[in-house]
Amino acid sequence: MVAPVPEPGRGRQPWAWAGALLLLGTLAAGLIGAAATLWRYVDVDRLLEAAEDSPPSFERPVAPVALPEPPATREWTAHLYRSAPSAAFFPDTGYHDELVARWTDLVREAGARVRSIAHAAAVDSLPPGATLVMPAALCLDSAERAAVVGHIERGGHLLASWALGARDGGCEWVGYEYLRRLTEAEAAATLEPEPPTYLTAVHGHALTAGLPPGLRIELRAEPWISLRSVGTAAFWSDRSLNPRPAPGGPGGGAATSALATRTKAGGRIAWLGFRLDVGAESRDQRMVDHLARNAALWAGGHVVAEIEPWPGGARSALAVTQDVEHSFKNSRRLAERMAAIDAPVTFFVVSGLASEHPDLADALAGAGELASHSVDHRQMAGRGWASQLAGAMQTRADIEAWSEGAPLGLRPPREAYDSLTLAAWRRAGGRYIAASNGAGSVVPGVFELESGPLVVLPRVVDDDYTVIVARGRTSPDSLAATFLNGLQKMRSLGGLDLLTVHTQLMNSGRRLAAVESAVAAAREMGDVWVAPAAEIADWWLARSELELRMEGRQDGGTVLRLRNGGTSRVTSAWMHVYLPEDRGTYAAPEIGRLIPESHFEQDGLRVRLPALEPRASLEILLPRRSM
Repeated sequence: MVAPVPEPGRGRQPWAWAGALLLLGTLAAGLIGAAATLWRYVDVDRLLEAAEDSPPSFERPVAPVALPEPPATREWTAHLYRSAPSAAFFPDTGYHDELVARWTDLVREAGARVRSIAHAAAVDSLPPGATLVMPAALCLDSAERAAVVGHIERGGHLLASWALGARDGGCEWVGYEYLRRLTEAEAAATLEPEPPTYLTAVHGHALTAGLPPGLRIELRAEPWISLRSVGTAAFWSDRSLNPRPAPGGPGGGAATSALATRTKAGGRIAWLGFRLDVGAESRDQRMVDHLARNAALWAGGHVVAEIEPWPGGARSALAVTQDVEHSFKNSRRLAERMAAIDAPVTFFVVSGLASEHPDLADALAGAGELASHSVDHRQMAGRGWASQLAGAMQTRADIEAWSEGAPLGLRPPREAYDSLTLAAWRRAGGRYIAASNGAGSVVPGVFELESGPLVVLPRVVDDDYTVIVARGRTSPDSLAATFLNGLQKMRSLGGLDLLTVHTQLMNSGRRLAAVESAVAAAREMGDVWVAPAAEIADWWLARSELELRMEGRQDGGTVLRLRNGGTSRVTSAWMHVYLPEDRGTYAAPEIGRLIPESHFEQDGLRVRLPALEPRASLEILLPRRSM
């Protein structure tokens, strides 16, 4: 058992979204009394004769995360600091040494030669530009503190974790001021221990490169450390990916759990607000290790890169979807409204009722895409294989007969799916499922099944049912605000906004206008890809087949090797390269010649990749300028 780091006088603060952009309500809302009068009009399960009162239980599968292999880098040296007083602080006298050993293995995986050091004199003797690694160095005396500061002032680099220097050489509590000054944070504090503890990865940072944007990682429940800071690579969140408040008062954005920053002397500092062995499950631990490895690479002066999540270099994506399950005629109203602004809609249709509306098929297909919402709106998840496969086959045949086109997508009733639901829909010929993934991440997941790959498009933001029925907020203004907040949240995280409405609720022009306003806002942002769900699923599957490897060269340059391991031609992909040094250190990237569509940004370099045919490969050289 690891002893917590106490901090006296901690208080809870109202939270705000990163940078105080917006206030977000919780995504999981309970039913309230005001919804009672609406229930009988909108609960489709009571409207369809085939519905059931007690749906079977099920377990939602979690999409696997394929992490890139550690890059093959040129050799470098990591000076790994062992703090004897910190080791003595833990009840288990061997615990700190185990942490040091884990960090030793991790930085070696990142290509480092590890030199173990201790005491202030060893830090004082480090050459300028050396990388100092300090795992859980909780107790530091005045000489050690001064030595680390001197190392940074000489342009040295630092990778630290947890409550660095929060106690003195005798392990007496002194607070987080030392950590705050080193990281140049505005404030630092202990995160309120409200188990369980989650951190959420933010897209567009060197430390989270290779992790799915908006990935939620669960840690063991302990009072971890948070900062109020810029340069946030990950933040402490609740289960619904809403940020915990930054320390130091309201309006300070999200509570930082990991950051990377540069010093005025040209050094790099990477900090993790937790120890290295704290993943709640083995899957979480893999993500923690990857984040820490990226931190070691960046602090050690190595390029980190990843394929951007969306085509054309877009920051996020938006798909407008409607469940067509009752009041079918209202689907035409949305189709006409969105067609007028050239915005595609994906219609998930209850196929057992579709035949009663033959005039709608062409109108809806012409406005975007037709997909399935099952045969009869009975929950599929929890049923046996034969039942689920028969239902998947039947609904696909129904829609093909109704519209002369087979659906690729399925939104399972109640957004409930299990492993058999995925397998049945793929066996029936489907390519994707759209449903809540429990806010595990904000981007699609790919399941490799016996019949082939299947993509799950996650709905993380609130739909109209949550706003109007569950919360009883019937004003169209509330609906519009919810849609805008969801869009801003997904754009901040780099994820997919699966905007979802229902025919029985889209019964007024003002509610339709709320959907229209979200599309207009996405287009005004300029970096949100608006597309039907099938196109998003196809893109994500093709992107998942791109393999990126990095290799450092002896001359300081970096080779990035890219391969299309899939069967589809990939176009419009972009790559983000995170540079550990000033951009003036690097020349323009080359593939035999200069790449014209590439540009340096504050946090690195973005490159538009040429089209990649199936099984094709290319190498990109990022050279250093001759000094």
